[in-house]
Amino acid sequence: MAQRLSSAQSAYLRQHADNPVDWWPWGSEAFAEAARRDVPVFVSIGYAACHWCHVMAHESFEDPEVAAFLNDRFVSIKVDREEHPDVDDAYMAATQALTGQGGWPMSVFALPDGRVFHAGTYFPPRRAGQVPSFTEVLHAVDDAWTQRREQVQDQAVAIAEALDKQRRRQSQLATVVHTPGDDAAPLLESRAMAAITAQVLQALIADEDTVHGGFGAAPKFPPSPLLGWLLEESAWARREDPTGPADRAGGLAVHTMEAMARSALFDHVEGGFARYATDQAWQLPHFEKMLSDNAQLLGAYTRLSRHPAADSEVQARAERVARMTTTWLMERMRTADGLLASSLDADTQDAQGHRAEGSTYLFSDEQLYEAATHSGLGSAQAHRLTQLNRGVPADEHALRAGAPLNISAATPRTVHFDEPLTGADRELWEAVLPQLQRIRARRRQPARDDKVVAAWNAQAVRSLAEAAMVWDDAEVLSIAEQLAETLWTVHAVPETEGARIHRTSYGGVRGERLGTLADHAQVANACFSLASALVGTGREHPWGRRAQEVLSWTLTRAVQRSTDDDALTLADTFEESAAPGQTGPQLASPVDGPEPSSIAALAQALQTSAALQHAAVLDPADILHHVPVVAPQAPLAAGGSLTAARRAAVGSPAFRILSATAADLAEVRRAGALLGIPLEQLGESAVVGPEQQLALSVCLTGPGGGVCLAPAQTVRGALAGIS
Repeated sequence: MAQRLSSAQSAYLRQHADNPVDWWPWGSEAFAEAARRDVPVFVSIGYAACHWCHVMAHESFEDPEVAAFLNDRFVSIKVDREEHPDVDDAYMAATQALTGQGGWPMSVFALPDGRVFHAGTYFPPRRAGQVPSFTEVLHAVDDAWTQRREQVQDQAVAIAEALDKQRRRQSQLATVVHTPGDDAAPLLESRAMAAITAQVLQALIADEDTVHGGFGAAPKFPPSPLLGWLLEESAWARREDPTGPADRAGGLAVHTMEAMARSALFDHVEGGFARYATDQAWQLPHFEKMLSDNAQLLGAYTRLSRHPAADSEVQARAERVARMTTTWLMERMRTADGLLASSLDADTQDAQGHRAEGSTYLFSDEQLYEAATHSGLGSAQAHRLTQLNRGVPADEHALRAGAPLNISAATPRTVHFDEPLTGADRELWEAVLPQLQRIRARRRQPARDDKVVAAWNAQAVRSLAEAAMVWDDAEVLSIAEQLAETLWTVHAVPETEGARIHRTSYGGVRGERLGTLADHAQVANACFSLASALVGTGREHPWGRRAQEVLSWTLTRAVQRSTDDDALTLADTFEESAAPGQTGPQLASPVDGPEPSSIAALAQALQTSAALQHAAVLDPADILHHVPVVAPQAPLAAGGSLTAARRAAVGSPAFRILSATAADLAEVRRAGALLGIPLEQLGESAVVGPEQQLALSVCLTGPGGGVCLAPAQTVRGALAGIS
């Protein structure tokens, strides 16, 4: 039935092409068909790597009776959330408002104009306690549509109006209204940020899982945007005395990152992190691996590998995680056109088409023992290796219920260590690792979604550029350059007003849809980072100019000002009627999710642009007014904005090198990556040579213009003038 999906670029849509459900792709044609037939719309939203999306597809969408009812009473639309993040965001807000929770698959029922009147997530094929079956839901919605149409329509109107007001309030929370003669003190002052930082750290300490690391209870997600801010805040706290007493930000970051790195969330065989853990101890992940997570975590572990808050053993473990993740990205996620795929599936499909979550990644004690002896280890050493693993079977329900797991020597389970591997134990693992990799390679592999998403590839470029700076690694820098150049060639379209970015590409062919505000902002951030990484290499490059081109194009379309009160809002999309039930572009939100919010990403790009003393089109402080309100109450939702705010609060510093040796340049680049300070391109009078004395200035940008501090002969000395 779903022949409309058979030729779709999206792997997620093609997964449903053989369903008996008469699926439509997202678009006006589907809603027009619903209006013509006078039936409601069923919108099912997910993504290719989603385990529970596969479960619901098998249980319900492959069921002929369920499909027949859907086809008779609804117009059914299948949406790839990664292709349409604005659609996903709008419907997720409705789902959370109606049910108090969200997730995928998302199951939404809407009027023929797209406005929601009922929503949920996964529905089972049979009632489970208070959770109705999918068939029950369909019949209830159909009954409401046919018997209480006016009530359904009124509810949809009320939900749409409430969500529109909520989104507008949320968006305006981040921005400022300018009034004539406005001379209020700037939001981002150093003392004000110090007070906000203290409140945020206190909130995080109260929410920290002091036993297992991370924040909150199960399910537990890597706090990726927040980790970047914690590491940077700690680096600034230690800039005068790197070996000084422990700081709270650094302690929180180290504890969480060490816990994740030894847990089953991290793939100890190939590298890379799973999306999240289903349990509080990080023992059982949902096994999908997302580029969006790994691109961010690569940068965080790279910085930890040289961070003053970490001792030498923690640094070494962090570098191992970062380098394994880099290798995994290049070997497993790089597509034929040279960009990075969006995800690996949570499930592995066998020859008969049966799906099993995580089966590629699990090892029994017997398998570990055999791999160890095959690698030349003795019986006692092989037995020790099995004792080290504290993983669990891939049985989420048993783990959640606290039921006995009944682990035997033959039980496949995750690889999880309660403590970091050190000394002889680390040597045992390293000895058996090549054999485990060979075993893994012979297994059936989870499917890869080759969709390329601009924002996520840009985040990977940024992290790789930072890794090259932190490690002084020319090979990693080359990888970052190649990835960035391909991303620009495929996704960027130069125009007279700058350069626009397209959201996705498949096989080197860019999609038609424009990127979101986050796509544009993250590409600009990647370009700025790569420009800093190339300072002192002697190579001409276009990255600083390209960053400005993207920012220029973005700001001409994203910034919306009211003619009445000069109120500022930011558009998250640049196409009309992109989201359901809306007549114009969707407004941007300042709230972080698994990745920094679009407003946070833009604020970081604007702050870097200001630091490099480019003409200011929009002050980053103008879109960070949510920080004092949101950050102390919900730090996990504000990490990206906190990063931009703390940089602006110290004057948006940039390093200006007047003279240096090659070793000095490497030290300055490393400091820039750890502290979030960009490097200006070398001036014509700058001198680099083996006999040169370092002369380093810090240039600050404030409301009254820029000023450069007196040059110093050390990085620490150059930073001493910043309050």
